[in-house]
Amino acid sequence: MTKYIIFFTALLFSQSVYSQIYTEKQTRHRFAQMTLGLDFQASFGGSTNYINLQGNTQPLEFGGSFSPRVLIGGTHFWGHADFYVAIPLYSTFNKKEQQEITALRGVETVFKYYPLRIENNKFRPYIGTSLAPFYYKQSNNNFEYPNGPALNHTNFPLLGGITFNSKNHLIELGMAWNYANRQDYYISRTNLESVKTPPFYATLSYRYMFETTLGAEKNWESGKTKEVTRTLAERGALNGFYIGAGVSSAFWLKENSYNSNTRPYINKYDTSIMPDFTMGYYLHQPDLNIAVGYRAYGASTKTYGAIQQLKRKSILFEVTKYLFDYHGFVPFIGPVISYEKLSFEEEFEGRKTVDLKGDKLGYGLTFGWDIRPNRLQTWILRTNLRWYPNLDLDVDQGSKISFDNLEFNFIQLIIYPNRIIKRKSKR
Repeated sequence: MTKYIIFFTALLFSQSVYSQIYTEKQTRHRFAQMTLGLDFQASFGGSTNYINLQGNTQPLEFGGSFSPRVLIGGTHFWGHADFYVAIPLYSTFNKKEQQEITALRGVETVFKYYPLRIENNKFRPYIGTSLAPFYYKQSNNNFEYPNGPALNHTNFPLLGGITFNSKNHLIELGMAWNYANRQDYYISRTNLESVKTPPFYATLSYRYMFETTLGAEKNWESGKTKEVTRTLAERGALNGFYIGAGVSSAFWLKENSYNSNTRPYINKYDTSIMPDFTMGYYLHQPDLNIAVGYRAYGASTKTYGAIQQLKRKSILFEVTKYLFDYHGFVPFIGPVISYEKLSFEEEFEGRKTVDLKGDKLGYGLTFGWDIRPNRLQTWILRTNLRWYPNLDLDVDQGSKISFDNLEFNFIQLIIYPNRIIKRKSKR
């Protein structure tokens, strides 16, 4: 994660500085601006139950918690929208009554709408929502095996707040309401209770806004870009290889039937974070990508004496077709097929109970979009979502381990080496 933060920081200081360039006019090269920053998030409220030494169920109120986060994203639609990912650096936890409780939001993907666009030296209200993975874990040190299940669910809290813009600086105060905050949770292997996770969050953030595509606007408006694109297209020179790298989140979509039958106190697994590498070939005339990629990630849990580990190594092949071009916002969709190496291991109270491995073919769908001001760019930023349904390992008759995932790569850097080489050769 650190190397990606360093990359975007270096990119920040390598670009020319502009401020609210979309207030002068609204063109495809002023459609979006990158942002990089930090925020401080605090949670309020929440309660649970626990079992004391006498075997009785007792209530327990949460204390507040906080987490600093790195923010990477961008404003879009000429200052009317804001999309970014918030990556937690660490989080506090509650420790009282022999309980250790962690309640936090994972890597959050935020979508905000500004009825009045962001402008210099003005306050602007926003509303929005987010794709917010929530993580909760309760360990009861009164037990021989204290670790409770990791509760993972993804919800869409309502967001609201106000942003102040001064030149390239965005300062923001916001609130989030997690209205779906009541969840079932096993406080022991057999006791199922209702946990109220924190319903409210407050954030204070700072981001730096910078421009990466405005330098190409002059050639676009003069018609030079169109002429160069036509000439290169006739030669087939716009076709070419590309490489890409980014960070993806993998959401585990289903509970395992094996756990439902054998370990009902184990919930869905944590959201997995992994590097996402791709290499492909772009075809200009049909405007599509042919790509291969590799990802390796897994999940694990240690719950009331049961230790489980899942691993997935995947090589994918996908074809994606661009659908349309809205001022440089270019969505795409296509099928993906993958070769999967899957494994699942379990120990229960120190004894190995399951050891499975299997090679399978996976089938899914890829959807996403590029920020592509023109087709001559040497690099672009891409967002990917990949959905893999019905991918699992059989444990026994009627019991399976599900690897159904939704992979979400919010920012992937795509580089076209041949275009860089050609530009250097012209100098």
